[in-house]
Amino acid sequence: MMTRILLVSGCGGVGKTTVAAATGLAAARRGLRTLVFSFDTSRDLSGAFGLDVRVRPESQGLPVRVEESLHLQELDVPAELQRRWSAGRGEVAALLGGGLEEVTAEEVALTPGLDALLALLLLDEHTRARTYELIVIDGPSLGDLLRFVGGADAVSWFARRSRPPEQSARRVRAARGDPDVLHAVSDRLMDVGALLRDPSVTTVRWVTTLDTRARQATRRACTALGLQGVALDGMVFNRLVPGTSPVEGLQDLAGAVPATEMERQGDDEVSGIAALESFASRLYRGEDPVRPVGSHPVLGVRKDAVDEYRLEVQLPFVRKEEVALSRREAELVIQVGALRRNVLLPRMVARLATSAARMDDGKLVVEFKKERVQT
Repeated sequence: MMTRILLVSGCGGVGKTTVAAATGLAAARRGLRTLVFSFDTSRDLSGAFGLDVRVRPESQGLPVRVEESLHLQELDVPAELQRRWSAGRGEVAALLGGGLEEVTAEEVALTPGLDALLALLLLDEHTRARTYELIVIDGPSLGDLLRFVGGADAVSWFARRSRPPEQSARRVRAARGDPDVLHAVSDRLMDVGALLRDPSVTTVRWVTTLDTRARQATRRACTALGLQGVALDGMVFNRLVPGTSPVEGLQDLAGAVPATEMERQGDDEVSGIAALESFASRLYRGEDPVRPVGSHPVLGVRKDAVDEYRLEVQLPFVRKEEVALSRREAELVIQVGALRRNVLLPRMVARLATSAARMDDGKLVVEFKKERVQT
């Protein structure tokens, strides 16, 4: 059975870590072998469980047992780099460009985006090993989440365009390390990237409040996740003022996505198993915390006729004039404001011309047809 991945994300300070920890606990109590994983060093996942893994010498960024069927893991960048550096000849060095034999792992530990890259490699290991039936990721805010999901695409872009520098001065400089290492690790990242965009495997649960700023961020998140091809399986409207009835406020944001309301409780400090258990009981009310999800991709290609295809992308809250499209050989570039996605078209579509594009009820539809020769 394929490992199920649940990404918990949202605006800052809305209780993402609490929701992730409570969801993992509730799933484990139902018998699922569960890992709650965090690569956001600004938050304290272990503190949510009432643990201090830093005093455990055996942890070193490895999974720590919380109770039967439940483990937590917090990314330890230095420890993970040491494991993957291999004196500048390992997979991380290959991804950073190679030729780094004289550079130490400590010297690249602060490289921007390195935490997301290491998290992707760890996620690949866990999904291949299938030790866990569910991995709940205590995800960062939207920007870092998009970089995490899009990390595999960026590596693929680099691997495809790396050429010996004498072939073209305008090409990205090729890695001087072992190309086999680069190709192997890029293939692994492509595999985990595909899992992150498979709605039968991965979904996002968005945590937010109902203030004006959070509404804007949630709309932007729905658009960005749709553009990246990541499925949204639910929203948690957290820390609501008791006694209010925000149903009308929920409808325009959640739409058909299941939404859960959580009233503010005291100072909202949740720490320890007992507190998480209480929070989970209010959050899921005895229902399955890992809802079954559909099999329809958020971004997908379908065939209409011979040499006629269409690409559909879910883009809620987007108007036609906000979308810009361009084509570069087998890549379709979709730009929505500051958001951008380079979609690598399947071979049978890449040979066709882009014939039309339209917005249809929150969905971008791009059509491809074979060009007719004029006689």
